[in-house]
Amino acid sequence: MMVPPEANDDTAHHARTLRQAGIGPLVVLFILNAVDEFDRAVLAVSLDRIREDFGLSDATVGLLPLAVVLITGLLSLPAGNWADSWSRRYILSIGAVVWGFAGLAAAGAQNFLQLFLTRALLGAGQGTIGPTHGSLISDYYPIRLRGRALGYHRAANPLGQVLGAVIGGAIIAAASWRWAFLAAAIPGLLMGLYALRLREPARGEADLKDAAAENPLLKEFLTDPEDKWGFRRSLGTIARNKTLRYLILTNAAFGFMLSGVVFWIPAFYERRYGFSGQEASYALAGLALCAFIGTWYGGPLADRWLNRGMTFLARMGLVATIVLTVTWTIGFSIQNAAISLAFLLAGAFVTSLGIPGLINIIAAASPPHIRAQAFAAFGLALAVLGGALAPLVVGLISELFQARFDATEGEGLRYGMVLATVVAGSLGTLLMHRTTLYAATDVRRVLAEFIAKQTERARRAAEADAPGT
Repeated sequence: MMVPPEANDDTAHHARTLRQAGIGPLVVLFILNAVDEFDRAVLAVSLDRIREDFGLSDATVGLLPLAVVLITGLLSLPAGNWADSWSRRYILSIGAVVWGFAGLAAAGAQNFLQLFLTRALLGAGQGTIGPTHGSLISDYYPIRLRGRALGYHRAANPLGQVLGAVIGGAIIAAASWRWAFLAAAIPGLLMGLYALRLREPARGEADLKDAAAENPLLKEFLTDPEDKWGFRRSLGTIARNKTLRYLILTNAAFGFMLSGVVFWIPAFYERRYGFSGQEASYALAGLALCAFIGTWYGGPLADRWLNRGMTFLARMGLVATIVLTVTWTIGFSIQNAAISLAFLLAGAFVTSLGIPGLINIIAAASPPHIRAQAFAAFGLALAVLGGALAPLVVGLISELFQARFDATEGEGLRYGMVLATVVAGSLGTLLMHRTTLYAATDVRRVLAEFIAKQTERARRAAEADAPGT
């Protein structure tokens, strides 16, 4: 069986190797990912303004993130299957252009229904980013560099939040939330068109290049696997893989916190601590900045931790889930604004250090010919429970405490955020512990099966081309 090459601990060496592998595609995918998150951050910091303009309740305005999942749910899993069979760069480019036009339409919405429908179209971006980006990066970069490449790409999410909170908050303060949506839409359109210039790698290309160092026979056969699996067969294989199954469920639980609860952060600091709208946007930006720094440096850490095995990588993810649950539960319970924010910032930073390693496990545990489908399922779990249901649930709990227990708007929102954090964080920690039990075994098995199939394919092709056959 092929063993992943040892990761070099020297940072400069790693950086040179990543450049040699080609950083151009990573830069394009990074920007696209950041632009998508920029728009979601703009929605978060403009939430109370939209609520006031349209005269909405917390529960109603909490439906806006749910709009995205209407299209994400329809597109994500099929898009994963398409990306395993068709050109991924075309799929991601079309998705980016559609979400760019949807952002332009959102800026001109005249009522809540129009805004809801335009937000729904943004699901075209989220539905195509997850499966195409993760699959492409896994095929561009070998496993010894994959933690770094996937980590840098994932760091675009919090960076987009930082830019969306700061730039979007400034635009909202100077003009309106409509101009902020407009500013978020144009870069997506431009980058979506530019993405057509990306090279389409073969499925499993990076894995096969590493394997070819041990088996020269494979050098002539760095092409897509022959078998293109159908939608149901791909999902069935993913569901039977315990590592993928538990990681997808873990992502759903913590997506509830990282996407859903965070959605209410600006409103929380405005209502409970009396922040201005721009000050609340800075709180969100600070949180996203800590997540960006943690994720950026978590990539190189994941490459180093790979030397200690997939089980160790998964255990570092478990530590991250525990830290997030504890620090955020305390943070939302503290009366002092500065101390509250300090706990949230610390939790975001430490947790983000472990994220690239978990994404690396998803890539390594997925057979290359259905890797896009695995990333699609991973992203859909985040979208459904995190991006869609969590804001609605927190909003409903907030209104329940206001109506039944005479809580203020700030206190009602705090209760909703604490309950969501405790329940989702505890469940996610339990699921992550289950992942640690199977990660190493599943990764070894998947890689061995893929290399064995490709080796047999190369051998048959070589025999067919041999003289006298």
